[in-house]
Amino acid sequence: MKSVQPYRLAAWHAYLVIATDLLPALRSAATTETVVSEQFAALSERMAGGHRWWGADGRRMMAIAARADAMHPCGDHAGAAQLVRALAVRLFAISSSTPTESRDGCDPP
Repeated sequence: MKSVQPYRLAAWHAYLVIATDLLPALRSAATTETVVSEQFAALSERMAGGHRWWGADGRRMMAIAARADAMHPCGDHAGAAQLVRALAVRLFAISSSTPTESRDGCDPP
């Protein structure tokens, strides 16, 4: 059985933070700002562990996550959720077995 490459595993773990914790927290009106901030911190921590493998995608995704984190406390909950959903799509693609376009169709060494 082939093991999962670290860059894919890191993307999968970041995706799971979004899918299981962050997006549900953003969607719930009852969720406090503190809880949402903690979820953004968890996402940032997961992404920090893998963004170096993702090339330009990693830098863009870190910027997107930071922007969404900044938008939420300013009241743009829908905008923050939209950015996070787009981030989840990209992280899922990176975690899949299909090489990403940013890697010119190739897996990293």
